[in-house]
Amino acid sequence: MDIQARIPPSMAAIHNFILDHDSEEVSEVSETPDPNPGNLPVERDFGTPAHRPPNTAEKARAKRKRDRIAQEMWDSYQAILAERGENFALE
Repeated sequence: MDIQARIPPSMAAIHNFILDHDSEEVSEVSETPDPNPGNLPVERDFGTPAHRPPNTAEKARAKRKRDRIAQEMWDSYQAILAERGENFALE
């Protein structure tokens, strides 16, 4: 999390550095129009929308999947802490 939290301000700093030191590149980028403004790329397929609200079985399946993913993330986090010799357990 420490590294992830530093990425956005780092990218902003790089952006500002480029603006200050290479204005020619900035003008090249800003002169290139977006060929498909406001549309997501074709390869980003989010599936088809549902035609009805989810039923109880679908909700239960989604909850199990969400809980499984959360548990896997927690277990991975605990393994990283164990490698570092740290421990964080919920009580």
